[in-house]
Formats: sequence, structure tokens, C-alpha cells
Amino acid sequence: MPQVKTTTAIFELIIAALFWGFGFVAVVWALEAMTASEITWMRFAIAFAIGLPLVLIGGMKHWRETLTLSFWPAVCLIGTLFFQSWGLKYTTATKSGFITTLYVVFVPILESVLLKRGLPLGLWLCVAGALIGTILIVDLGFSTINVGDLLTFVCALFATAQIYSLGLISPRVRQPFFFNITQSLWGTVLLLPLVLNSKFWTQPELLIEAPIKVWVGMFSLAIGSTVIAFYLQVRAQAKLSPTVSSLLFLLESPFAMLLSIYFLGESLGFLESVGAALIFASAAAASMLETRWRSV
Repeated sequence: MPQVKTTTAIFELIIAALFWGFGFVAVVWALEAMTASEITWMRFAIAFAIGLPLVLIGGMKHWRETLTLSFWPAVCLIGTLFFQSWGLKYTTATKSGFITTLYVVFVPILESVLLKRGLPLGLWLCVAGALIGTILIVDLGFSTINVGDLLTFVCALFATAQIYSLGLISPRVRQPFFFNITQSLWGTVLLLPLVLNSKFWTQPELLIEAPIKVWVGMFSLAIGSTVIAFYLQVRAQAKLSPTVSSLLFLLESPFAMLLSIYFLGESLGFLESVGAALIFASAAAASMLETRWRSV
């Protein structure tokens, strides 16, 4: 796999976070005609259909190894998206947003315990700052805890496992784009049972007659959030630690809020603005610490 400079990797994860941030707007549009299961399956299916010809043109070297390496990260990615969507049936988006981002706490703890590797105090301070910023940006309140909260907690565990597992295997990935397309293949195959009874198989006219923004959202999820963003994630995590990667992933939260303000007319309060700024500052500080740490 070609070497990726640390600064380039940081920039790539920021771009990925921007795509994922717009993904929240895209999901809102797509939900006007599709269920969460249908959206999740279709984003993988479209991504695979679009990416496969490009892979064939570029060549599928070491395809057995790539299929094997991509399986567990794909399973973790599927679990993240599935349990998050399922949990949102029972809990609020605000609480779901905070619970999901618990991975920013879980990743460094998992990395420190499993690898028996001490992390600099500065990185832990960045974790704390990003977590406080996340609390502010979602205006957290734990008045009740229901099954949706527990399902979203499972989502956070899957997200932790996805970031950590990808951090371990990404240096062994020879073709990042091909790897990402195989993740989409796994997602398409493993999620197929959830959509076998979908109304779109028997009533395809529902898709044809769907508003244009439904398809704009769907293709944005498939191409931007899945093909491009996950490809950048695979490339970048070969150079960055899972801890710093998870902090940069948090940028999708302020990106999502800014894009939602523009496209969906949502508002941004004072505390939410402070939280967004704190997340940006923590991610930037972590990026600088990562560069210095690896240069020592």
C-alpha cells in the first residue's frame, strides 16, 4: 500500500468526516421513501455496483486476502449502522448522537488495555475536551433510559471495534479502494435478509415515483459517505492511531449541524456553538500531538 503522510491522512479524515456529516441530511431526505434497513442495504449495494467496474479496471490483486481482511471491519460497520438505525426507533436523535460518540472514549481505553501502550496525557485531555464538546453540542439530558438507548450503546461498541480493527489491519491493505468495495460487498450480502420482504421488490414504482431529493440523498450516502469516505478512512488509518482517528471522526458532528442548518433549516444555540468549537479544537490539537508523537 502506498505510504500516506500524516498530514495527508489527517486531511483525508477531515474530508471523510465532511461526507459523513452531510450523510445526516442525506438520510433525512432518503427516509421520506425508505426505511432504515432499506437505506443501509441500498447504500452498500449501490456503492458495490459503482465501485466494482473501477476495481475491475484497476485490477483485483490479492482478492482472497482482501476479502478476508475486510470481513470483520465490514461486520463492525454493519453493526454500527444497523443498531444506530434500530435504536432511533425508540430514542431521540440527541441522546443517540451522544451515546454513539462514546467510541471516542472507548477507543483509547481499548487501545491502551489491549496493546499495553501508554497514551500521552495530551491525547487524554483531547478525548475529554471532545467528549465535553459532544455533550454540549447534543444538549444532553438523561431523563429516561429505554431500549433505544441500549441499542445505541451497542452501536457505539461496534463503532469502537470498527475503528480499532481497521487501525490494526490497514497497514496490510494493499489496495484501499478495493478493500472498501469488498466491505460494501459484505454489507450487501449480509444485510440482504433484512430487505427480502421490502416493498420495493414488489412495488418498484414507489422508488421511481420518489421525490428527487430521496435519490440525491441515497446516492450521496452511497458515493460520498460509503465509496469515498470509507476509502479515505482505510488510507488514513494506516498512518494514524485509532485514538486520533476517532477524534477526527467527531468532526462529522459539527459538520452535520452546519449542513443541517443550511439544508434543513435547523438552528444552532450558544452552547451547541461552544460544543462545536470545542470538538474542532480538540481534533486539531490531537492531530498536532499525533504528528509530534510519531516523529519522536
